[in-house]
Amino acid sequence: MHPWSIKRRLSRALIGFVTLFWIAGVVVAAFAVRLEIIEVFDGALRATGSELVPVALEEYRRKVSGQADLRPSEARSFAFSASRSHVHYLLRDGAGTVVFASRGAPDKPPSIPLKKGFYDYGDYRYYTHFLKDEGVWFVVAHELQERREAAVGMWVGLASPLIALLPIAVFAVWRTVDRTTTPISRVSDELEARSGSDLNPIDPAGLPTELTPVIDSVNKLMTRLKAAIESERAFAANAAHELRNPIAAVRAQIQVLAANLKGTSDSTRAEGLALQLAGLGRRVEKMLQMARAEAGLGHSRELTDLAAIAALVVDDFRQQSNVGARLRFDADDDQACWVAMDQDAVAIVFRNVIENAVHHGRDGEPIEVHVGRDRTVRVVNAGDALPQAELGKLMARFHRGDARQASGSGLGLTIVDMIMRQAGGRLVLASPAQGRADGFEAVIEFPRAV
Repeated sequence: MHPWSIKRRLSRALIGFVTLFWIAGVVVAAFAVRLEIIEVFDGALRATGSELVPVALEEYRRKVSGQADLRPSEARSFAFSASRSHVHYLLRDGAGTVVFASRGAPDKPPSIPLKKGFYDYGDYRYYTHFLKDEGVWFVVAHELQERREAAVGMWVGLASPLIALLPIAVFAVWRTVDRTTTPISRVSDELEARSGSDLNPIDPAGLPTELTPVIDSVNKLMTRLKAAIESERAFAANAAHELRNPIAAVRAQIQVLAANLKGTSDSTRAEGLALQLAGLGRRVEKMLQMARAEAGLGHSRELTDLAAIAALVVDDFRQQSNVGARLRFDADDDQACWVAMDQDAVAIVFRNVIENAVHHGRDGEPIEVHVGRDRTVRVVNAGDALPQAELGKLMARFHRGDARQASGSGLGLTIVDMIMRQAGGRLVLASPAQGRADGFEAVIEFPRAV
């Protein structure tokens, strides 16, 4: 399901409903206005007809008595004229024939029944009633165009304010929804701005009652998670301290024993035991580093001098007999290069990348460590170029790039990649190294200090 916004969906729904009901209200108002206009005009038409009856009968009698052979089409009243009101009258006999009409009345007799009431035909609205004394039907007509113009005028006058107020109503709905969902947006922005290591409780002040239980549950969850992470970090740190020293002590004793047994049949066995203890110590250290990485060591955002940590780790490796002057270190700037990362995490990253270069680099060839101004560290060692398919596997757990090297644990680059992902940085592997035809290069991009 695609992600959706409460604010956007609620705004669209309310604006749609308001607009729909607004339009429906305007339409209903138009029908109501139309019915009222019909009622008013019909009443006026009936009253007008009553007033016109004496005039129509008087003219009809005078013309009929003066011209006995007058044809119905010529029996027109020229005394009555309603140029603006568009009202006309007709006199019809029992057969429906027009015997007399006002000037401007329809020439063709309307096809309406000879029955009292209102009728629409053509462009006119008719009102018919019977004059008993004269034995004729009196029909008064009013043009429908007049009514339409009146209805449109009233509807426009009524709808214009409503239509003009519709954008204001839409803005009011949007503004109300925006203010109502502001606490949700605040919580969302606060959580988005937090780093993975910020597990402090969310302030519930100002939140609606519907969100308070959710925030309380989230705060309890973060409290338990923070306690669990701190406990795991403490265990990993204590384990690293408690296990490293005893193994080193046993190894030292075995080395002394091997020296005392030198020249005897047990000397080789003692030296092999010392090598196994050394390998065990390294594996224990890697497992503890992995435990610390999985506990979220890379999420810490304290400021650390990248160049200073790199120099310390390089000096430590230079003390090893198989490294010595092979390890070359340089930095673009003598000044401090600050990154947002725990110093232990930075040291673990440097140690594993350099150790990988020592184990898998060509013997006797230099290992270059360069710290750039852009907080990018490059570690380059000599060696045969690796295929691209092999590079993608190097960060998998317990995968060794060179099967001949039995001393490696296959966890070094995995630990580096995990910590850098947590810190918001990146580990990039390349072979051959940049600017060379062979070799291996590890590029570490550290997060900027904020």
